[in-house]
Amino acid sequence: MVQNNFKDYHPFISFRPDKYGKSTLFESENILVGLNCLNPGQSFEKRSHVVQNRFYLVLEGRGSAQVGEKAQDIRPGTVIWISTGSSHKIENTGTEPLVMLVGIAPTEAD
Repeated sequence: MVQNNFKDYHPFISFRPDKYGKSTLFESENILVGLNCLNPGQSFEKRSHVVQNRFYLVLEGRGSAQVGEKAQDIRPGTVIWISTGSSHKIENTGTEPLVMLVGIAPTEAD
């Protein structure tokens, strides 16, 4: 299988009016790397994952994140780590779109 090892993330930015947008940049049996895109006012509802670790790197926009009981404002350059079982919520509290690189491992959904 031939895989492109380099990608510009910009063509993968995807917004939806009803909920946050998602797109996949790379995927293997061990990890998924993609984008999560939130319009102003959109959020992920508070949730946790039984078998997956995740990270988010804020590329564009601003917002707020909560991991467990800890909350923090986020901006470009902020990295958010969510270990297995940790509850988390992310919200675009800004006026511009929020674009985050996300890594999920393992890819098995829970």
